[in-house]
Amino acid sequence: MHRFRLTPLRAALVTVLFVALWFGLSAGLGGGAMADHFGWVLVYLIGLGWVVYGVERAARRIEIRRAPTDIWGPPLVAVGGEVPGGRRGGWNPLDPAAWYYGRHGQRLRQSLALLATYSLLFVLVYTFAHLKFGSNDESEVDLPAGGGHDSIKASSVKVQKVVKKKYVINPYSSIVFAAPPPLDQIDVKLTEETANRYQAGQGAGGLGEGEGEGGGFGSGTGKGKYQFVRLRHSDRMWDKNFGVGGDRNLLAEFASREPKAKVADGSESIDYTGLANTSAKKPIPLVYVGGAHTFAPSAAEKKILQQYLIEKHGMILGDNLGGQGFHGNFIAVMTEVTGVSPVPIPRDDYIHQRPYPLPQLPIVVAHGGTTPLGWKIDGRWAVYYHPGALSDAWRDDRAGIKKEIAELCYQLGINILYYANREQDKWRLSQKP
Repeated sequence: MHRFRLTPLRAALVTVLFVALWFGLSAGLGGGAMADHFGWVLVYLIGLGWVVYGVERAARRIEIRRAPTDIWGPPLVAVGGEVPGGRRGGWNPLDPAAWYYGRHGQRLRQSLALLATYSLLFVLVYTFAHLKFGSNDESEVDLPAGGGHDSIKASSVKVQKVVKKKYVINPYSSIVFAAPPPLDQIDVKLTEETANRYQAGQGAGGLGEGEGEGGGFGSGTGKGKYQFVRLRHSDRMWDKNFGVGGDRNLLAEFASREPKAKVADGSESIDYTGLANTSAKKPIPLVYVGGAHTFAPSAAEKKILQQYLIEKHGMILGDNLGGQGFHGNFIAVMTEVTGVSPVPIPRDDYIHQRPYPLPQLPIVVAHGGTTPLGWKIDGRWAVYYHPGALSDAWRDDRAGIKKEIAELCYQLGINILYYANREQDKWRLSQKP
């Protein structure tokens, strides 16, 4: 029977397959902490296998070179590290007969020393790879500078006076005028100026709060922009409606409706590590969390979410893109993280009225009902949960829904994005001495 031998070439091929498996799972798990942990375990096992393989080959060569040769047979090879003829090894750790491995059980002691040394070095590498080097690793997110306020420019009419020509009548003229009109009759025509379209932001700078040019905020800077960032997590549908043809359309609509505001060109994504590394003074104002099956952050990831929401005054927009699995998980996690229970967000709440007054909550598919839920901390909505696939309406095909419902979904998205930036601005200004 043919016996399989693990040659170096075959071992290299196995390593490549395992690494490919790691990248595949990382992509499937959204590049989150679970994929990161699995990858490091995989690297540890692959590295340990190669180290054992290399040390074993080196030890065999050393033993063969040192073993006495019988003229009638092959070299006498050491068994268990015991050296024929009583000779002892030197300082070479690859030699099972090295003096510090003792006289008996050398191979076992060499293996234990090898495992301990490799594990220690791996821990050092892992720690170094995940080490934070002070504030240099923190990413700061600036708000757009500017001013204005949140009022709505509703449909208005413009009065245009059209005065008819007046005729002076000579009673002795041969021209007869039948029923002449009154001399001061005025025909009033009304012309619609806005085509029944809302335009947000009527301050000097546009949509925002503060003083300055362009739509923005008092704590903003010249390089700041409205951004839309979503979280990469374990649900494989975390990136549904992400990027071009999806949530990027929300930013494009925002920019077209509010030309004075500085809006990012495209949406972005971030994992838990990146969220943890955002600056404590200038964090991301809003993080979008979408999913269709589950939302299951680890204890460490929950701590990151808690710090983001409470200590960094951030906001999360949850969007149910699938069903009850995500619905139940998201509500449970947010309740645990915030320490407060969710409540229905009223239709007349500020977040539903500015800059666009919404007559109803737009629902694409009622995966988790038809009522928006919110978690309020210190008087502000820290978490907004939409149960009906909000981002589906931002797709190029509008997910097949009516244009009127898609328009309300755009308005709600802009309202939430503006609300998060506005609350972040108020908090940043309060932190200044």
